[in-house]
Amino acid sequence: MSYTLVVVVSCSVLGLGLVDVSWVVLVTSAVMLVTLMEFSGYSYVLQSDWMGADEMSTLMVMLTLMVAVMSLVSSNKDVKSEIMIKIGGFSVVEMVMYVSLGSLMFFSACNWTDFFFFFEASLVPTLFLILKWGYQPERLQAGVYMMLYTVGSSLPLLMGFLYFWSSINTDVMLLAKMMSGFSHYSMNWPWMVMSLSFLVKLPVYGFHGWLPKAHVEAPLSGSMLLAGILLKFGGYGLIRFIWFSEVCIGGCMMMVLIASLWGGLLSSCICTCQSDLKSLIAYSSVGHMCMGLSSLLTMFSVGKMACVCMLFCHGLCSPILFSLAASSYEFCQSRSVMLSKGVIRVFPVMSGMWFLFSIINMGFPPSLNFFSEVFCVGSLLWMNAVQGVLGGMICLVAGAYCLIMYSLVNHGVGSKVVFKPNTDFSVRYVSCCVFSGYFLLVGTFCLDVFFL
Repeated sequence: MSYTLVVVVSCSVLGLGLVDVSWVVLVTSAVMLVTLMEFSGYSYVLQSDWMGADEMSTLMVMLTLMVAVMSLVSSNKDVKSEIMIKIGGFSVVEMVMYVSLGSLMFFSACNWTDFFFFFEASLVPTLFLILKWGYQPERLQAGVYMMLYTVGSSLPLLMGFLYFWSSINTDVMLLAKMMSGFSHYSMNWPWMVMSLSFLVKLPVYGFHGWLPKAHVEAPLSGSMLLAGILLKFGGYGLIRFIWFSEVCIGGCMMMVLIASLWGGLLSSCICTCQSDLKSLIAYSSVGHMCMGLSSLLTMFSVGKMACVCMLFCHGLCSPILFSLAASSYEFCQSRSVMLSKGVIRVFPVMSGMWFLFSIINMGFPPSLNFFSEVFCVGSLLWMNAVQGVLGGMICLVAGAYCLIMYSLVNHGVGSKVVFKPNTDFSVRYVSCCVFSGYFLLVGTFCLDVFFL
């Protein structure tokens, strides 16, 4: 089965969410298995004039399919209520499909024109999800923040692409790499300017102002897609840029590395004092992405492998945390960690899932998160002992806020004002947890997939 056919089948699978979610899970698993078996060992394969694939893009396509399935299953209540009645001409399923299809095209693009187009086009359905199905009136401000940050930072990237295209007369990544057209542009400041868009999309601390607002105001499906897929655009773009430009580490790159480490530590410390559950998970994403970026910029093979592993395992773990936060919101009608207490007294099964993914998020063995954090800290130690200590402190603080989050949400007595113990238990959250947890735990036997 060719890669083009895999993507086409994936697009059809996403449409099945309107009919039966079980078929989505079944066909998605088959597509992921075939895709992984086909591209094991290939460096880069051009499938057509506009589509290419290697192990990195294949891994991101698999992640896109899994997150899309989980968002459809978790939002099953919203999906059923809007199959017949569409808000503003669009339904939740259609928006999820558009985001997922744009992501599939982005990860499969072999030239910078399509790459940049789908990099920006994926923001439109995400903005619709926030504006149409957001919870609070502040969703307009969140949408404006997201568009200003991401679109504004993409202008230098577009100008750089146009300049390099006119210099080497091609926009195909593989040809640019073979011609070494960018090798003499490996200076510090051009790399910094062109990478600004990826750093905002990742995001790193300092460019993260749009992320907590977007997560807090977005519906469940929007938060899951944002955390699981769209944040990976920044990491994937940086890896692709470093891959074909053969950029070397310099003073500016070292400055970004140190800033990402300090930013990851600060965002992890902010998590320990957050009162909003979704905001806590959003700042947790900032800390993990800063950790992955710092390991990537070491330019060691282990560091690049750790970054890819961090992107993948965060893309599976963070959406589930948002799903669990939505389950707590259903019976307490509040995102406050001080009000949404006592989950273990009402839903022991959900409390078990909270515990499982809290320890996975903090890097408990034998999960993929554990190996990604170990390899991140190891690559930083090879670079510099101080940087390794900072990476270890990020992991330490991450363990602290994960335990704080679990203990506050699950233990204690919920507020009598908002607590609704008679709320029906929904198995869709548990099914998503099992689906994601399987790959996070079994994936430890497939670490060779993450080597570039």
